[in-house]
Amino acid sequence: MNAGKSTELLQVDHNYLSNNMQTLLLKSSFDTRHSDIEIVSRLGLRKKAMLLDDDSVEQIIEHIRQNSYACVLIDESHFLSANTIWKLSDACDEYGVPMMFFGLKTDYMGHLFEGSKALLEIADNFRELKTVCWCGKKATMNLLEGQDGQIIKFGNPLRLGDSEFHSVCRKHWKMGQIQPNSQKSSTN
Repeated sequence: MNAGKSTELLQVDHNYLSNNMQTLLLKSSFDTRHSDIEIVSRLGLRKKAMLLDDDSVEQIIEHIRQNSYACVLIDESHFLSANTIWKLSDACDEYGVPMMFFGLKTDYMGHLFEGSKALLEIADNFRELKTVCWCGKKATMNLLEGQDGQIIKFGNPLRLGDSEFHSVCRKHWKMGQIQPNSQKSSTN
C-alpha cells in the first residue's frame, strides 16, 4: 500500500505508448474502490482498463491473441485467482507478449494473497516497489485499522480500502503500531 504500484503501471503504459507500442490494461474486477472501469492512482492519474477475473479471462486471452500488444499490464493482481494467473501465463508463453503484474504480496494478516502466491511461484522475475513506515524503515506489511481505532488482524483477507490501511515495517506490524506512541490492541 502507498508504494505507487498503480502510478508505476501507468508510467510503464505511458513509456510503451510514447514509443508507438500498444498495451492492454487490465485490473481485477474485485477492485471497485475508485472506478469500475479505470486504473486509478493516488496521484490522480487514471486510465480505462478491462476487468479481469475467472469469468472473463478466456475472453481476454482471445482478445490478446487477436491483437498485437507490446505488453499487458495488470493492476491489483493479488486479487486474482491462481487459475487466472496460470491461464495468463499460458497466453504469455504461447503468444510471446510480456505481462507485468502489479499488486500486494500479503494481506493485513501477513498471509500471501492467492494471486500473489501464484505469481511468486511462476513469475520470471520480481521487482519490489518500496514505501516507508512512519519510523523511516522499509514498510513491508499493512495494518488494518477498524472504525473504533483498533487494529484488526483476523477476518476476511479480501478487503478494499485506503485510509484504514497503514503501511508499516514488520516490527510495527507485530506491535500493531500505526504511529509513534500508539499501541492499538488487535481485534477480530
